[in-house]
Amino acid sequence: MIRKKGNPIGGLIFIILIATFAIFLLVVGFIGNEVATELKPLIGIIPEINESLDTTITITTTTINTLWYILFAGLLLGLIVQSMMVQYYPKVMLPVFLLTLIITVIVSVVLANAYVEIAENTELAATSLFQQGIFFIMSKLPYVAVIVGILSTVIVFTRDVATGSSGVVIN
Repeated sequence: MIRKKGNPIGGLIFIILIATFAIFLLVVGFIGNEVATELKPLIGIIPEINESLDTTITITTTTINTLWYILFAGLLLGLIVQSMMVQYYPKVMLPVFLLTLIITVIVSVVLANAYVEIAENTELAATSLFQQGIFFIMSKLPYVAVIVGILSTVIVFTRDVATGSSGVVIN
């Protein structure tokens, strides 16, 4: 069932999920690369094992970024669709959306700083070099939060309200 009212914390959920997944992929990329690199000289006896370990190294260094981009685009698209599906939202709720946007920006600053600190850790720095796109967006996360929050708020509050022939509120 589609909600009839907007979700003011949708942008906050978006920012928290992409930041958490970015940190998760950084750690997974480090672990996968480290394990495969260490195991290759120890158990890489037959070509099938070597191919498997090479595939693991390739996934953790190049392919893993795609997962984050897909999640980012999917969550952004979902947030925009959710904003467009709002049937009616009173204009008096605009301050609540703006307050939520301010909280989202504050949280995104904290998450961006945490990600940068983790990515610049000496153990994870090499893995972070393979995830430059994620690092770029995560370091600019407060800007992303502002853009997404304003976009969502504009979509929700600029829709005209009308009543259809059956008495249903139509935007």
